[in-house]
Amino acid sequence: MPFLAGSQNTTINGGSFADHTINNISVTNGQTGIDLLLAASNRDAAHDSSARDYASRCHTGTREQQIEDFVYWAVPSAGADDPLPLFWMKGPAGVGKSAIAQTCAEKLKELGKLGASFFFSLNGRDKAAEFIPTIVYQLSIQFPDYHNLIDQRIRHHKAILDKTMPAQFEAFIVEPLQELEKAGKGIGKRIVIIVDGLDECNSTDSQCKIIETIAAAARNGVTPFCWAFFSRPEAHIDATFARADITGVTCTTLLPISNDTNSDIELYLRDGFENILRRRNIPTKSQWPSESDIQMLVKASNGLFIYAATALRDVDQAGSLEEALRAVCATTSSLTDNSPFAELDAFYMVIMQRIPPKALPTVLLLCMLLCSGSSYAGGGQSGVILWRNLLALSEIEFQAVCNHLSAVLHIHGHSDSLDFAQFGDTSRPFQHANPVALEELRNHIGSKLGGSIYFYHKSFYDFLIDATRSGAFCIWSSPTLNAYYKHSLEVLVKYEESYTLRGSELGLAPGLPDSASSLSWPYTNELVNSVLKAWVYDSAFETCFGFGRLPEIEHQLLQRFGCADFRKARRNEAMLYAGHSAFLKATRWNCRGPSKVTHGAQLFRVPGDHFQTWFDVVGFKAVIKRWKECGIIQPYYPNLTTRFKLLVSKKSQGKPMSGLYRVGRGPGSIFWYWEIDSKEEYYQQFLAADLPEGERAYREEQFDLWPKESWR
Repeated sequence: MPFLAGSQNTTINGGSFADHTINNISVTNGQTGIDLLLAASNRDAAHDSSARDYASRCHTGTREQQIEDFVYWAVPSAGADDPLPLFWMKGPAGVGKSAIAQTCAEKLKELGKLGASFFFSLNGRDKAAEFIPTIVYQLSIQFPDYHNLIDQRIRHHKAILDKTMPAQFEAFIVEPLQELEKAGKGIGKRIVIIVDGLDECNSTDSQCKIIETIAAAARNGVTPFCWAFFSRPEAHIDATFARADITGVTCTTLLPISNDTNSDIELYLRDGFENILRRRNIPTKSQWPSESDIQMLVKASNGLFIYAATALRDVDQAGSLEEALRAVCATTSSLTDNSPFAELDAFYMVIMQRIPPKALPTVLLLCMLLCSGSSYAGGGQSGVILWRNLLALSEIEFQAVCNHLSAVLHIHGHSDSLDFAQFGDTSRPFQHANPVALEELRNHIGSKLGGSIYFYHKSFYDFLIDATRSGAFCIWSSPTLNAYYKHSLEVLVKYEESYTLRGSELGLAPGLPDSASSLSWPYTNELVNSVLKAWVYDSAFETCFGFGRLPEIEHQLLQRFGCADFRKARRNEAMLYAGHSAFLKATRWNCRGPSKVTHGAQLFRVPGDHFQTWFDVVGFKAVIKRWKECGIIQPYYPNLTTRFKLLVSKKSQGKPMSGLYRVGRGPGSIFWYWEIDSKEEYYQQFLAADLPEGERAYREEQFDLWPKESWR
């Protein structure tokens, strides 16, 4: 509609006007409400995202009964009573739940009954905070009237995006749909939303909260949706679905490990091998593999589709098909373990054993980064270019390392032709860019540049972290942990030497022409390279700080960490996260909590729900004692010690423990203040290069920073 349309008796003297509307949606500062919603969502979580091009799906002719049962639940026959509004398919790892979820999503899309989908994964799609925004964004694309309402709500109340999950569900789903229904613009009924891999969401509390919030809406009939969940039957998920108020609205089906699926697995294997031959222009009528080979693999799969899928990938990637197939079949020849994962573990063990000894340490470092989620580096969604630099590998070296894990590891490529000019002058470091755009710039680099890397299936992650299954290849073993720590320490020292402090300003050390000279695999401009350099440095520092709490880390490595220049690292962090108004996810003391960089200091808190479950006060005291012995920290006693009594939370009714320390030695040391209140159930701290800025950050931000309704 034209600006001032329909107005009468209007006189305009000078001035200029611009009509900022797009498809009848107002634009605020260049961003619509839907733009903000998209920024808060995860576009890779949808069933048809390009990031999931290689997502597993049911092979033609397999899982037909399960798919038929699901479609009948989702789209019941005319005249039949509507089935229960919730559906839960539960089953152990590797039985094909995600393949069924993907296939069902595609079928419902064809039928016009799919509203939205969210495929959780440890590989960058595990954030509970992105769940509701992602679902809402997908729904807004389908329903124009709903789209406009959501846009208006966000523009007028942007803080909704920071609310709790139940509050978002009410504001984004329940209320707008009720408003449309009253206006005679309802979106229909029995629209299906699929949620796969709920057990891979990053918080067990959030997993339960998702079920509870959706079940409450289903019981009350306040939305037209029915929800389908696919997940492992983890104890807390099982207990939540078993609640009387939830089980009454849920249709539950079990997908067990069963030899009843052998015929489906056999069909899957036969077609898979036929495709391998076809791609190599080998006649498909050849007697390869033999019938006995097929039956051996079916038996070895033991009801697990993931075994068959991994075997096919392993053979497909090999130079010699026959040799690779013999190696796969040989994994089951001497097994005596009757566990359902024995064959799969034996196969994974063979994959690890054939890695050349010289390459194995670097492969384990990569596995450590992937399994830890590399929470300091952006998680499994991190761009490949960041991973290469964290491992100090060139592009060719990195690819060689990944090739050793080709049967279980996938690199999903993204275009490197990205427009970075929108963030500032690409010939200058990021410190000269707009701080408001810095977060988006980091996301641009972290999620897109060079592609993303992830394990095909969570079962390999389970294998690597369990010493009873992976033995010497367990990434949480003492040798691997110390190798990872030593590598991170070497990276930390290298990057620290490439910076210099001039007052409070951090810049390149004398003699370095640009940031690219520090990187093992630089990009094409200084803007991106400066971010990568700062990010790798910060990641190494966070790894040394966070993993330094583990008792497995050797004493001498901790002593070396104590010699680091903590002041440079802190300035780098403050610079890298300047303008970051949202909450960061940090992993400290084996707990997750909100973190914020403000006034040059980093604030971190473990709130009550995580404190109760995860925070180990006794273990924390042991770390303090050990760090004192290693010279990482020294107690600090300022002249005016009484002022620090004011730092203790005034809301506390108990007697919190607290400590003030210098971290590091000499001019490179920083201040660390921490506080534990077991009665109020919290841990909080600040790290600051200078004590006044730390005090200021603590005093001004401690209560504003931590309200639970804002933490996500």
